[in-house]
Amino acid sequence: MAEIRIRNLHKSFGATPVLKGVSLDVQDGEFISLVGPSGCGKSTLLRILAGLEAQDAGEVHMAGRSIDELAPGARDIAMVFQSYALYPHLSVRDNIAVPLAVRRLSRWQRLPLLGRLWPGSRETRRQIDIEVLAAAQLLDISHLLARKPGQLSGGQRQRTALGRAMVRRPQAFLMDEPLSNLDANLRVQMRSEIVALHRKLSGTFVYVTHDQAEAMTMSDRLAVMLGGELLQVASPAEIYFNPVNLRVAEFLGNPRLNRLTCETDSEGPVLHHGVPVGLHLADARAGQRLTLGLRPEALRFAPWSRTGVRATITGHEHLGSEVLVHAELAPGGDVVVARCDALGALPERGAVLSLRFEPGRALAFDAEGRRLALAEPAHG
Repeated sequence: MAEIRIRNLHKSFGATPVLKGVSLDVQDGEFISLVGPSGCGKSTLLRILAGLEAQDAGEVHMAGRSIDELAPGARDIAMVFQSYALYPHLSVRDNIAVPLAVRRLSRWQRLPLLGRLWPGSRETRRQIDIEVLAAAQLLDISHLLARKPGQLSGGQRQRTALGRAMVRRPQAFLMDEPLSNLDANLRVQMRSEIVALHRKLSGTFVYVTHDQAEAMTMSDRLAVMLGGELLQVASPAEIYFNPVNLRVAEFLGNPRLNRLTCETDSEGPVLHHGVPVGLHLADARAGQRLTLGLRPEALRFAPWSRTGVRATITGHEHLGSEVLVHAELAPGGDVVVARCDALGALPERGAVLSLRFEPGRALAFDAEGRRLALAEPAHG
């Protein structure tokens, strides 16, 4: 396996820029996810790595050498597509064997009948069968080798596509939203299986998804892309708890980040429509407008106090083990969602309470969405 180095990639389709100077280092053996909404450029970046698209500018290196001029087949990269791209007329065994047959058998040796009689064909095919069986056993599909793709479930097709990629023993695996065609329960199962496969192979995986749950649970690091730009590359926890700007903070998290419209006074306390929220902004100036970001799990409600932010409970969403509690803040009308334990005491609809939150979980952003530093809350 090998590290991948991407430097200042630009790509446009017509007059529309899709990648705007993307640079990224993928370490040897790492599982990294390119995550972002549809149209952000993540699949285009993956196709450039695979050699299926050519960049307008920039460079891609793998294992210390440039691969920009190499054809897709010469890059030693395996790609798993959203559609799986299986041959419907071939068995699972033959689908998995395709890259090995193309690489090791001559055009004459690949003929259906005469090819098996060609000198050297029998021993090569025997070795291919051994490697196909090993991959199938690793993926728990050895009992399906005689079936055609039309006889398989979605998860079985996915495993077949993974097996076809595995037998090539590539330097890197590229996966373009491979689970998007599966139902919710099967997606969860396949997430675990792909992570287990990565650990067994110790391979370099570059995984594209718009599903933040996939990205957060599977990856060593996330690369968050929005509008053709790479905004932050870090561990899932670092990006969730310490986003570099408001765009990243709002993209990750379900429900989304709560936004409170705030300002500061001349000494730095953060105010929500004149009501102190218990935070200080470092390097504040009087009347500075800012957005306070609070994750739903950081919020809680307490008995109403005239010194706190007033919250009126407007509704509940019961999700089994947890309940999302909706509230409207006064003054100003900001709406927040708090994540609460379904087994705990829940505030009634219409109740007037004080909003509370963990100060260390608060995020502050300026009018352009840039991260602002918060100081320790004032005491005394």
